[in-house]
Amino acid sequence: MNTARISPTFTKEMEQIRSMKPQFFDRESLGYLPPLARLLFLGLYCRVDKEGRLQDKPRTIKKAILGYDDVTAGQVDGMLQELHNAGLIIRYQAKGSSFIQVVDFGAASNQFTD
Repeated sequence: MNTARISPTFTKEMEQIRSMKPQFFDRESLGYLPPLARLLFLGLYCRVDKEGRLQDKPRTIKKAILGYDDVTAGQVDGMLQELHNAGLIIRYQAKGSSFIQVVDFGAASNQFTD
């Protein structure tokens, strides 16, 4: 029997497993976006912390969410800007780093089960 323990650091870094409810797609602002941008938005929900935030690093986000798609980090950056312009995320800087906040994550996260 393997008695190895998972370190607290590793556990802390693991993303939440979230199940999506059908109401997620009821947002009208999502309907105006291209399908790949919608997929990116859905993927952000799986990658953000419990406050709905993550670092704004398009290359890292591309690899984590759209790794198998034929898109560049620049295109991901453009889609993130589309999501920002649609009011679905906020891109901001703090302490010299760039971050993304999913708008209404607390309210919207009830569309998921953690």
